[in-house]
Amino acid sequence: MMVAISLAAFACSFSAHAQDVADPAVPTPLTTEVAADFDRVFADIELQTEDILQFQTRIDTSDGLTAEVLEIRRDRLWTSMFQSSLALAKDIADRRDDGQDVADYGDRIAVLLSSIAPQAIVLIQRSRSRIAFPIESAPADQFVLDDHELFRQVGATDALYRALHAYLEIAGRFELDDTAATDFMTVSLADTAANRSVFMELAINEVDTLRAGVATLPTNTGLLDRLSAAESRVRMTANAMQEIVTIMDLIGLDTRQYRQQILTVTGEITTDVLDVGIMANLISEWGAALFSLIAEKGPTSLFQLLLIVGILFAFVQLSKLVEKGVERALSSGRFQVSHLLRRMIIASARNLVVFLGFLIAISQLGISLGPLLAGLGIAGFIVGFALQDALSNFASGILILLYRPFDVGDVVDAGGVSGKVSHMSLVNTTFMTFDNQKLVVPNNKIWSSVITNLTAQKTRRVDLLFGISYSDDIEKAEAVFHEVVDAYEAVLDDPEPLIKLHELADSSVNFIVRPWVNTDDYWDTYWDLTRQIKLRLDEEGISIPFPQRDVHIVEQPSK
Repeated sequence: MMVAISLAAFACSFSAHAQDVADPAVPTPLTTEVAADFDRVFADIELQTEDILQFQTRIDTSDGLTAEVLEIRRDRLWTSMFQSSLALAKDIADRRDDGQDVADYGDRIAVLLSSIAPQAIVLIQRSRSRIAFPIESAPADQFVLDDHELFRQVGATDALYRALHAYLEIAGRFELDDTAATDFMTVSLADTAANRSVFMELAINEVDTLRAGVATLPTNTGLLDRLSAAESRVRMTANAMQEIVTIMDLIGLDTRQYRQQILTVTGEITTDVLDVGIMANLISEWGAALFSLIAEKGPTSLFQLLLIVGILFAFVQLSKLVEKGVERALSSGRFQVSHLLRRMIIASARNLVVFLGFLIAISQLGISLGPLLAGLGIAGFIVGFALQDALSNFASGILILLYRPFDVGDVVDAGGVSGKVSHMSLVNTTFMTFDNQKLVVPNNKIWSSVITNLTAQKTRRVDLLFGISYSDDIEKAEAVFHEVVDAYEAVLDDPEPLIKLHELADSSVNFIVRPWVNTDDYWDTYWDLTRQIKLRLDEEGISIPFPQRDVHIVEQPSK
């Protein structure tokens, strides 16, 4: 009743405001199109009313299943008529508040609403009486079908509740007495919510019982089917409960206990968790359940927990000792392994010990390790299939690790990249280029290309090429090359430097100068010898020619 009064007061205040804006003595006439729409809807409602009366006449002369089917069709048609009437009433009220002349239509819709509101109450009562709970002993498939029929009827009843609530919202705008409808909604919704709450509790208990049965007989298909059907019932009941709670909230009824029950069953995080009362009750229930569990299984669980922690701690400490032992063994000099292989062996040994400890620890909980390992194998196969590219890089990393074409610190040309190897893993290799860029290259790209390790050997040959003019003294130039090379300290005596006349090119006579140096001295030697030989050749008057071409012009005798 308070809701109706508030709506009426709001409608009056809004109407008064509209009167301030537009002169109420001169309402705006309805357009021809709007009036025609109103007349058409009224006509449709009258036709629906006549159809309802015809259904009632047939029902009165029928019995059994025929009468039941006709009653369902009649009530469905009446619901549609009621909803159409409410939509029309809202449209008329909105246009009246906007200052349009709807006096004739307003009186007609008010009379219509007054006549059908009591019928809505009767229809809701009739719809509730049709709700039949499934036979618990029915087979699982029939149980599911009966449940769907049950909640279909529940949905039809909820649609009527929503329509009656819409009537309560519109009644105040036409100054209709909604006391009976309000009282009925208050009592009926409370009773419906209580019934659904009990039904949900019974459904949850059945699920718990069936889960215990399935745990005992996991291969019993009858129990599994029944459990699936029972879980479906819990979900549908929770949805129906949420719908009735929403309608109760619309008319201001207290729904805290039902929202708490829905939250407990579904676990969905909604605005309900912001309700202090609900959270307090849930925390209280969880605390009581936790205290009961601790009192019942606390000593045994505590001992198992301490045992598991002790096993994990012992194996973690053991893994550290194993790590140090393996690292010391690999560093002794007896094993010539790459930096990457050394890291992988150490990490694998440590992780293997920790994994073994984890398996022993979880076995204390009664978990069978056989199915667990089998499951890990299947999961590994699935993950491996999904990560083919990553595993390709991993396999290439293993091959690089075994064949050791390079190691950290080497200067390498591979995978289209040249630089110094700064880091290696089983998936990729990191290069630092000579201009200090960091490049990360997948191992698969490196292994599938030519790998050039520029620092794999202790010595390297410096290949230099110098050209002199055809008019210069060849023996003198050769002597200059020998003097400069022999005087350079970084050049090795063994192997002996190679200095030979290499080719007679188009514009020059080319010499090759190929001294051997330690790998670390390669670039300094290359740059210094190039500079020093150029200076000596200049001092001796030996030129380094540039490409040139002689052009001969032949004059043709004139005819």
